[in-house]
Amino acid sequence: MRRLNGQPSALPFAFSRSELDAIADGIGAAGFEVRLLPAETLPPGSFHPTRRQYQSTPILHHARKVLDGAGDLMAKLLVLTDADIYEPGLTFTGGLAELGGKTALVSLARLQSGDRTKLVSRAVKEGLHELGHVLGLEHCRDQKCVMFLSRSLADSDVKGSAFCDKCRAVLGRAAR
Repeated sequence: MRRLNGQPSALPFAFSRSELDAIADGIGAAGFEVRLLPAETLPPGSFHPTRRQYQSTPILHHARKVLDGAGDLMAKLLVLTDADIYEPGLTFTGGLAELGGKTALVSLARLQSGDRTKLVSRAVKEGLHELGHVLGLEHCRDQKCVMFLSRSLADSDVKGSAFCDKCRAVLGRAAR
């Protein structure tokens, strides 16, 4: 999803098509069927001008309406944005998902450090992490598991881009 025209961006050039393809490939490598959808503008009511951030819940609600309108009952939707997002009570959030639901959101705004390769890697990991929540997984204590809670860029860089054996087992049970 795109920011509204004239609203702030933390990323100088958002992300290129090749970076988006690399993120899709990384998520696909974890066993997800990935289809890229056209970019959309973020819902106008989600922008908070004083904070200069977007509230994540209205974005997820909009994504849910888009997904419900598509008619695919089994589909899940991961929204990637370069907008800085927050939830009330938090300074910011890197992502949000409906636990056991259908939609997830990842902001790339605080994942960037000037190294575009690391940005793509972090986006894959955080995308998989939020999709894990959509599939019913909670945070994992294994620092190498993609479901480990990243509290810093270093945490995101250290964790792997795969689910640990325990999380894969939970996913396997949920699929039955």
